[in-house]
Amino acid sequence: MNLAFYEEVARWLRAGRPLAVATILDRQGSAPRSAGARMIIGAGGGTCFSIGGGAFEALVIGDARAALAAGRGFEKEYRFTEEGDGATGMVCGGSVRVLVEIVAPPAPLFVFGAGHVGRELAHLGARLGFAVTVVDDRPRELDPARLPEGATLVRAAPEFASGLPPVPEGAYVAVVTRCHRTDLAAVRHAAGRGAAYLGLIGSRRKVATVVERAVEAGTPRAALAVLRAPIGLPIGAETPEEIAVSIAAEMIAVRRGAAAADALRGLTPMPRGRARDRTA
Repeated sequence: MNLAFYEEVARWLRAGRPLAVATILDRQGSAPRSAGARMIIGAGGGTCFSIGGGAFEALVIGDARAALAAGRGFEKEYRFTEEGDGATGMVCGGSVRVLVEIVAPPAPLFVFGAGHVGRELAHLGARLGFAVTVVDDRPRELDPARLPEGATLVRAAPEFASGLPPVPEGAYVAVVTRCHRTDLAAVRHAAGRGAAYLGLIGSRRKVATVVERAVEAGTPRAALAVLRAPIGLPIGAETPEEIAVSIAAEMIAVRRGAAAADALRGLTPMPRGRARDRTA
């Protein structure tokens, strides 16, 4: 095991950089490296380590970057010949089979509100592979012992008046705070930033009130069109644990394909029961 290789992969992922890992699976005849050799290839440039260099490695890098763009890995044989399928233009005469795997950094999940629902969602999000950030203005609710290990904990100013973390494009955002004032601040902060998912807990009436007040405060209505509210898929959830599951399920549906999430929402009318009225 090459510890330096795994440390480098972790460094790239912590920096938010998607990458491809190219691994030589098998070697036949004369070839530059043996099975097990690996390298890291970045989407926008940059490589680390080597699987043999020269024209062969250049071909693998080009193929890996195309795979990164497509979001799918592959397995391919490269022949060290001048002509034919998989030819590298080299004359060694051997061949290698290379596996290229796509490795993406964990999607960021911002949970605004560290109450009952937010806490359960944070734990579930961490188990689902999200990079979790929990935001609240109550120090007691941000006790690390109550939240998943490794989560980023952000203490905002009272009523979320300031101190909210930047929300990057493609992030997942769940607004599950304790009241409509902090909900409004969180929604206004996250709207229009290109989040992959933006959901707000609460009844239809509460949601409508938050949306109208956001517009009155200057948030473009178009930026609120992506808001998923009431939050979560309609599974009849009532307890904080069940509500967290419904939210996580909707996020998974979005992560796997937005059309799937929208179709699931349309299975049954959204309930008006206390699960949707519950605050965090």
